[in-house]
Amino acid sequence: MNFNEALQKIGFSPLEATVYITLCKHGSLTGYEVAKLSGISRSNVYAALYSLQDKGMCSVSEGESTKYVALSKEELILSAKRTMSEILSEIDTHFPDRLDVSEPYVTIKGYDNVIAKVKNSILLCHSHLYILSTSAYIELFKEELLTISSSKKVTIICNKKLDLGPNVTIGTRNKSPQGFHMIIDTQSIITGDLKTEGSQCLYSNNQSLVRMMRESFITELDNITLTNH
Repeated sequence: MNFNEALQKIGFSPLEATVYITLCKHGSLTGYEVAKLSGISRSNVYAALYSLQDKGMCSVSEGESTKYVALSKEELILSAKRTMSEILSEIDTHFPDRLDVSEPYVTIKGYDNVIAKVKNSILLCHSHLYILSTSAYIELFKEELLTISSSKKVTIICNKKLDLGPNVTIGTRNKSPQGFHMIIDTQSIITGDLKTEGSQCLYSNNQSLVRMMRESFITELDNITLTNH
């Protein structure tokens, strides 16, 4: 994600983002100067500037010519945080009652979506978490694992030792695991591939599948324990 895309995530249109960035880079500018520097037509530039004014993202300096000044980085961040806090509060308060999903298997596709699902599942863990994967994949979730490790049981099997603090149990195996496999609270699993291209995973709360994966995990953990002794 680049700066232009980040601005769009917090409510800027692509055109507004480009105009705002132009103002940030060059200081106070007239509409004509913004159009010349950005390569955007003057009519579109003025439309974007008026919209940015309405959103409080730029202000006007009145003098011999009207110039526009972008909101500072510090104020932009504070405004974005305040807006996001209000949005999250609204969602939390008014999210409709949801029926339990009865589908035993759900496929999640796309690298960002898979990563988000795994991170969310880790942070929503209630008691214990088992993971079988490569150390490279586990590093992607280090922050989330450290967050829950003080209050949840976390057990990992991977191909090398990792520094995840004293509260995380790590078993190492010589052969690098294939894919990513996680058991959450003995209630659900995530299994799949986290490759950047073609990434997808299966999420399931099917108890037969959960039990089978857990038994396989515990057997492998026991074998690692015996080997190390």
